[in-house]
Amino acid sequence: MKNLSKEELLSRMEAINRSNAIIYFDLNGFILGVNTIFLKAMGLAEDEHNKLIGKHHSIFVSYEYSKSDEYTKFWDTLKGGTYFEGEFERRKIDGSPIYLQATYNPIFDESGAITKIMKIATDISQTIVSKNKIEELSNKVKAELENSNRLKAEIEIEKDAALNDLDATIKKSQNELIKVIVKSALFVIMSVGFITTIMYSFAILSNKDTQIIGSTWSNMFSVLLTNAFSIVGTIMGIKYATSEDKKSKNEN
Repeated sequence: MKNLSKEELLSRMEAINRSNAIIYFDLNGFILGVNTIFLKAMGLAEDEHNKLIGKHHSIFVSYEYSKSDEYTKFWDTLKGGTYFEGEFERRKIDGSPIYLQATYNPIFDESGAITKIMKIATDISQTIVSKNKIEELSNKVKAELENSNRLKAEIEIEKDAALNDLDATIKKSQNELIKVIVKSALFVIMSVGFITTIMYSFAILSNKDTQIIGSTWSNMFSVLLTNAFSIVGTIMGIKYATSEDKKSKNEN
């Protein structure tokens, strides 16, 4: 840069001035000059330089930050000749936020002394806003996914509980049905036996043939007993099949 001619340096500065927001400060942070791009970025018209000239840089930051040790150290570092670069959140004239990709450049005279600070900036507010929206959306999607997984787990728990309740109800119903069938079979058997005994008694008293009565009683008893055990066997088979199906699902 030292070997460049004055014309070349001015040409480069003019190119930077046409495409970037530029502002100059003295070593204490007071504004010395701004270009039109900076005025526009901060919400001012092209001819409103007077609204910034002589004001302190702190008008572009929050009151809390302007009174902080960090802000004081920032300007002390610049006065010491350190170059700063990064993304900065600042405030427009109306107080709304603006995000700048900027460099703070100490300007030296021929003797090496710092004379001013030049800030070259680009408005990246739209990029930051879009980035924040994407991050916010990503967090919402993540939260919804976590809620979905939590709901899925709760549904699985409820389903298992419902299946267990249903299984218990079926078993209870099966046991109750078996009891009813057995009681009914015993009642019928006892009733047939009682009736047959009476018939035998009348047959003996009246000298009738008891063989037909015995055969009839035997056949009825056999049919009733066979049907009773068949029904019980069917229910037990259903219970076993239900138990095996549940066991198979649990293993899978």
